[in-house]
Order: sequence, then structure tokens, then C-alpha cells
Amino acid sequence: MKKYISLLLVFTFSNVVFGQDILSFNDCLEIALKENLLIKSALNDERIAVNQNIASYGKILPSVYGIAENRNSWGRDIDQNTNTFVNQELKFYNGTANAMFNLFSGFTVINTIRSTKQEVNIRKVNIQKVKNEITIDLAQKFITILYLQEIITANKEQIKSSEKQLELAILKFDSGVIAESEVFKIKTQKAREELTLLTSENRLTDNLVSLKQLMNFPLEKEIQLLKPITEISKNVLLEENQFSLAKKAVEMNPLYSMSLLKEKKARTALSLARAPLYPVLTMRLLAGSNYTDNYIDRDLGPIANEDQLDNNFIRGVRFHLTIPIFSQMDNFSKIKTTKLNLKQSKFDTQIVQNNLSKEVLKAINDTKTSIKKNDASTVAYEFSQKSYDAELLKFELGKINISELNLTKIFYNNSQADLIQSKYELMFNNALIKFYLGENFSL
Repeated sequence: MKKYISLLLVFTFSNVVFGQDILSFNDCLEIALKENLLIKSALNDERIAVNQNIASYGKILPSVYGIAENRNSWGRDIDQNTNTFVNQELKFYNGTANAMFNLFSGFTVINTIRSTKQEVNIRKVNIQKVKNEITIDLAQKFITILYLQEIITANKEQIKSSEKQLELAILKFDSGVIAESEVFKIKTQKAREELTLLTSENRLTDNLVSLKQLMNFPLEKEIQLLKPITEISKNVLLEENQFSLAKKAVEMNPLYSMSLLKEKKARTALSLARAPLYPVLTMRLLAGSNYTDNYIDRDLGPIANEDQLDNNFIRGVRFHLTIPIFSQMDNFSKIKTTKLNLKQSKFDTQIVQNNLSKEVLKAINDTKTSIKKNDASTVAYEFSQKSYDAELLKFELGKINISELNLTKIFYNNSQADLIQSKYELMFNNALIKFYLGENFSL
């Protein structure tokens, strides 16, 4: 408990002094799910789809519009009131209100509404798909950064060890105990270790940049990742049948749900393509009137504008039926294309199912392999460390040369790297299986 409190105080002090943000994996994930640009883009796509769905319901309502006309003419023209030719200045005013009702159009309206609603559902599932992808990508970057930090620490310890060996070798060379070539071998080994350190530091920088970009975090802001507990509890899920686990994971995956929704939308698109084969029936309601300035009737004399509006008032109901006969093979082509699209969507669903099954099965096998790899790496590291300590003592006593020591050291360094890698691989794969089966990704 005291050790934990001391560690927490050190982190707090570092944060105050150096202005670093100390972030756990859950902190990084929370920021990423809130600020990631791909998620924001997916949310914006959903809003667009929702607006389009709302607009599609408007097709049920009539289309109402008004027409106003003012026509001025000089010379010979047709008088709208008498329908005769006159040769005088005319000022004609007309106004009409219309309402168009779509009574039947091959179920286009209902299928359009259904299609836009399906698109909304696709966009909603896409948001979850993007979140899942961001979560897994973030976890990979987070784990890789912790792994590289440990590797860098181990690399620095190896370099320090080589520096001590080099100092000892120089003393032995100056005393005439060993040849100068032995010193060169240690310098070569040290240079290789420094190159490995540089490579690891570059990889660490790249992964830190990627992690910050996933969180939409300022690149210049320093962050400190809080290392999770590396003791992994037994994953009871691995005791179940791997194929039943894969099937369950596929059915829960948003990518699979998206493919099913796209298949339904393709079926709706086929219904829309068949709509032009049906007749279209519309109804038009209209009301309007008109008048002419200074209109003079031969019998009654001048007629007031108000009287003209009353006399010329028109009301009407009109039905319009369009019966398709031949469309230059356009409808046939569209129907054929949408049928093929529907068929392709079924293929895509099966492809997604197969890929996801393969992915989940690989994660299960990787987890099982990581368990064995971690156990083997622990044993290998333990014995390689003992072997290296013994060989180092022999080298200091002059019983073995630097080549023999370097072989043991290389095996020790590789065993240490394998142990660190297996530890984080096991942590990631163990969490990934649970995530595929609906649990939160937790490190």
C-alpha cells in the first residue's frame, strides 16, 4: 500500500512539474470516443441520414404552390375576358392556388421512407463500428507504447552493461591480457545496442503521435501513460468451443449488422426500381381568379376589379393518370441492376461473416498461444539471466573471451524482449476476446 501511495505521489509531482497529463487506458479511450474525428464524422453522417428520413415523410403530404401572373401588352392581343382580339393596352392579373396529391406511384413513397429509415439504422451501426475500430486501434497503440517503454529501459541497461564491459576490456588490453580485437567486438556490440535503442525510440515517437491523433489531442502536449496491472486472470471464455464463440462474436459485431442492414436496403432498392412499372395517379385541386384593368363590357359598361374576381373565380379537381408502356429498356436495366446489387449484398454479408469468424478464431488462438508463449518466455528469461550472470563473471575473471560472452548476452537480451512482448500480447489478446463478446475493452 505504501509503495502504491509513493508511486502515485511521484506521478502527481511529475504532472505538476513537467505539465504532463497522466492518462490510463480508460482515460485515453474516453477522450478518443468523444474527440476522435472519425467518430465525429460518423455522427454527422447519422444526422444527415436522419434529416433525409424526416424529409422523406413529406412525400406523403400534398405539394402546394401558388401562381401569380401579371401580363401587360400593347397592340393586338387576346382579351382574356371576351376571348376576342383587341387592339388596345391590356393589363391582365391572374392568381391560382394549386395542391398536388400523389395518390399512387408504385409504392415509391413508402419504399423511399423505408430506404431512408434503413440508412439511418446503417449510420447508427456504423458509429458503433467506428467506435470499436478506434477502441482496438487505441488499445494496440497503448500496449505498443508501454511495450516500447520497457524495451527502451532494457536497451539502456544493456548499453550500460556494455559500457562497463568496455571499460574492463580496455583495462585488460592496456595490461596486455587481451587483444585489441576483443575491445572492438565490445564496441561493435555496444553500437548495435545503441542502434536498437534509437529504433525503439523512433517507434515510440510514432506510436505516441498516432495515439494523440486518435484522441484528437495536441501533438505538443506531453502525456504519461499509466501502466495497467499486468497480472492476467484466467480467461474462462477460452474453455468454451471456439467455433461457438466465433459465431456469437460475429452476430454481435456491428460490421456484420451493417451488412445485414445493407442487404435489406438493397431489397428496398429493388422495390423502388420496380415502381416505374406501375401507373401513376395524381390529383390536383386548384382555385384562382383574374381581372383586367379598365375592363369595359359592351352591355354593362366598366366592370370593377372586385366584380371581375368574383365572376372569374375558378375551382377544380383534376386527376392525372400516367400509364407506362415502354421506357427504352431503362426500367428493365434498373431492375436487373438492383437485382444484381441485392445478390452482391448477400455475397458481401457472407464475406463479412467469414472474415469476422476468421478474425475471432485468430484472436482466440493468439490468446492461447500468448499464454504458452508467456510461460515459456518466463522460463527462458530466468535461465538466460542466470547463464548471462555466470558468463559475465567468467569474463571478468578472464576465463572466457568477449565472443562467448556476447553470444550469451544476445540470448539474454532476446529472452528479455520476448518476455516483455509476450506479457503485453497476452494482455491485449485476453482483452480483445472479451471485447468481441460484448464486454468493455479493459486493460
